[in-house]
Formats: sequence, structure tokens, C-alpha cells
Amino acid sequence: MLEIRPYKIGDEAGFQKLDQLVEIHPWNRRNLANWHWKFKGSNPAGEPIMIYADNNGEIIGHFAAIPMKYWFDGVEVVGSHSAAMMIDPAWQNKGLIKFVADKLIKELEEQKIPFTYGYPNDNAYDLHIKLLGYEDVTMQRLFYKKMKNNRDNIPVPTSEGLNWQKIECFDDRVNALWDSAKNDFKVIVIRNSAFLNWRYLDRPDVPYYAFGAFNGDILEGYCVLKLYQDENVLRGHFIDLFTQDGNSDCGRFLVENGLQFFINGKVDEVTLWMQGSPFFEDILKECGFSIDGVSGGGWPGATRPMICRLNINQEKYRPRLNEKDWYFTMGDTLEIY
Repeated sequence: MLEIRPYKIGDEAGFQKLDQLVEIHPWNRRNLANWHWKFKGSNPAGEPIMIYADNNGEIIGHFAAIPMKYWFDGVEVVGSHSAAMMIDPAWQNKGLIKFVADKLIKELEEQKIPFTYGYPNDNAYDLHIKLLGYEDVTMQRLFYKKMKNNRDNIPVPTSEGLNWQKIECFDDRVNALWDSAKNDFKVIVIRNSAFLNWRYLDRPDVPYYAFGAFNGDILEGYCVLKLYQDENVLRGHFIDLFTQDGNSDCGRFLVENGLQFFINGKVDEVTLWMQGSPFFEDILKECGFSIDGVSGGGWPGATRPMICRLNINQEKYRPRLNEKDWYFTMGDTLEIY
């Protein structure tokens, strides 16, 4: 019998089997360790909503929403990030995904989670927009810098008084930074120690490299970096960048030292997302970044759609959920980077 239901203990095995059947690309593959981190880890926003399609004990469909704590116009709210929409190929084009998604949306509405965002691949975009009520937010731009054999890439850090230190664990110093900077932003994921440790340093299947810009014992900003081998291309990502809006010395220090990390690692190119911060965009352009490269997800060129579903209070949330007001980096998506 076909049943559309929430997660039950042991579903992760069927999830993995379905993922291997549906997702044929080689990038950022899910594994069981990733599943436990993402769906059963120490996310400070709470547990995700997971909806499964079960046909006589076989998992044939899945769609989830992962809660994310946001700072929204000076108030903490819990939004969500959609994840892992999958249907067994034998059941595709039969309307099953609509039943799975409708149950997920009903749960989101009942839990009063106001918005759910995501980055669908080219095959899933129309489904989200036409059937599930998602709306376009923006075409997310990929900032790109070619590195190999380019002597001009060598940065010259210029910020006196700041020290570059690796962060092994985010502590109260990042909480102090967050508290001092949060009201510079209209819409932003809450970047406190609980979130940053779970998001980056607890993840078991991907190594991230976190660094801080310290003025004595005061953390003025941080960045999170990643190395990714894509066939013959070694790519560096700025996964996250954060400081007080307008702290140009710290912003440049983070970007310049991040680039030096990538130079030392002999990367071929560096990419990142940066939305909602003209301040950081100007620094990136000064450091030689442009909108270029391939954004992924089956989308040609350097952009891909960011979409969002407004589950409740649309008149309150829609005016702020845009590329100008919504600060967003690669690390604010849990499915791609």
C-alpha cells in the first residue's frame, strides 16, 4: 500500500538507496554520515520536517524542509530550506511528488514556518514554480576569479592590527561579533556559535577551513573556505564571509588572506556567492572577481534561480525576501556547498 508519511526510524537506509538511484551526478553526493548530520544533527533551529512516500516498505519518494534561524527586521524567526526532492524513476510523471510536497507544505503551515527557500536544478524548477507555489527571488550570481598562472592574484594584506587565525571551534567571540553586527542586516541567517559549529565544523563528510580576523582577542570577522576537486580543476570556495557592514579593513583582510590560502593550495579558480552586501561586492571586484563561471544544477552560465515559498503572512515577508535585503552566501544552502 502506498503511504505518504513523516519520517520513521530506519528510513535513512531507503533514503540512501533512493538517492543513489535518482542522483546520477558526481558532485556533493549524500552519504549516511551526511544524512545524520543534516537531518539528525545539532541544528540549533530544531529538527527538519521529512516526508516520505512508502510503497509496501520501499521508499519511493522524499521531500524535506530544514529549519534555519533567521534575523528578520530585528526579530528572530525560523524559516526553512527545502532539501532532497526525490522520486523513484519508476514513479515519476505520475503526480506522486505533488502529494509528497503538499503534505510537507501542510506541515510547514501548521508549524507556522513563514518561508521555505531553495535552489532547484533545471529539471525541478518548473515544478516548484507552477505546482508548489514557489516564487522567484533572484538569479543568484556566481563571483569568479581565475587563479592559475596569474601573478596578479597574489594579495597584499594591508590591515594593521588584525591577525589571521584558524578557528577550530566557534566560541563566545563569534557570539559577540554577531550581537554587534546583526542589526546591520535586514534578513540573515543567525550566525552564532551554535549554528556555525553545526553547519561547518560538525559536518563529517566535507572539510571546511574556518579563519578569523582577530584584533587582540576580539573577533572582527571570519570566513569559511573549501577546496573542491572537479575533474581536472581544483576550485576554492568562499563558503561564508562575515563582518560588520562597512568594516572595510576587515572585509579586505578576509578576502585577501582567503585568496592567499587558495594560492598556497594551488587552486585553479575561486568562486562564491555574495548577495545583499554592496560593501562586500565592492571588495570582491577590487580583488579581481567578476560574474563568470558555471553556476551548476544544470543551469548554463553564471547564474541560477533562488526561489522561495511564502507559507504564512505573505504580506509581511515578501517585501524583505529579495536580493537587496537578504544577505546570503554559499553556506546558507545545505544542499549544494
